[in-house]
Parts: sequence; structure tokens; C-alpha cells
Amino acid sequence: ALYFDAKGNVYDYKLLLKGTSRNCSGGLTPWKTYVSCEEYGLGQCHQIDPNPNSEHFDKPQVTLLGAREGGRYESVAVDNRTPAKPVFFVTEDHEYGAMRRFVANSQGWDALHQDGDTTFLYIKDDN
Repeated sequence: ALYFDAKGNVYDYKLLLKGTSRNCSGGLTPWKTYVSCEEYGLGQCHQIDPNPNSEHFDKPQVTLLGAREGGRYESVAVDNRTPAKPVFFVTEDHEYGAMRRFVANSQGWDALHQDGDTTFLYIKDDN
């Protein structure tokens, strides 16, 4: 995490996610945490809270955005038009990688760790 003062100058930095491999991209959540995606066969999506005043600061946690068996996760985007049920989209960097949609049943930190529904984009071949 990079920390900026009111003038936009970096005044501090801290490594908030350790013990992961090949982190690629990720995305910001509506509650101002970050999801970092691991891009290798057993990768996961980790939620990180950069706020030093948060109870979750410096305690990253694997989310429900990826599969239990892992995957090559690339990025995360969120549709927060219904704040009580934010919709997360996760891409995989693989020739036949999935586009996942995770509909959380709540908001805030726990939304990515407790309950939700995962579906997949399916593209039909015209042939």
C-alpha cells in the first residue's frame, strides 16, 4: 500500500500481502479494500484492507471469488448498483479461462468470505 499526504506526496508504504505467487491484477471493492489475484494454476483471490485503523489491516484473507482448487486469476471488477448485493466479475488468464460472476449476499469485508452465488459466462459456438 502507498500512503499519500494531502498534496499527493507518498509519505509511507507497506507490504500488505505476503506468501502469494505471481500476483497479477485485482480490483477495488466498494468498501475500499483491494482484491489481489494470483495468476498461476493454484492461485486465489485475496482481500486486503489498506486502512491501518481497520480490524482487518495486515490480515489478508482468501475470498470466495475463486475456486477451492485455484486458478489463474487476472482481475476483478464490481457492479455496485445494488449496494446490498454487489456483483463481482473475475477473469482467468487461460485460453479457456472462466469469467466468473459472484453475487455477494451482503456488503463489507465479510461479503467476500461468507456467502454468495457464483455463476459463469458461457459463450455458445455458432457452429
